[in-house]
Amino acid sequence: MKINTYLIQLAIVIIIIFGGTFTFIYLRSSAILLDQLIGASVGVILLIASLIWRKTNKSTG
Repeated sequence: MKINTYLIQLAIVIIIIFGGTFTFIYLRSSAILLDQLIGASVGVILLIASLIWRKTNKSTG
């Protein structure tokens, strides 16, 4: 169960780093950086998957 907590923390850090950079650059120059957008999307997908994993393990245990 400890791995799940680390995955959630990693997902949040990824979202903050890539999403923050994407937002900052977009607001400054109206440029959409695809690499930052993909990184933030991966973070969101990882966060959703970790939360689903936590919910399914909690209900079976």
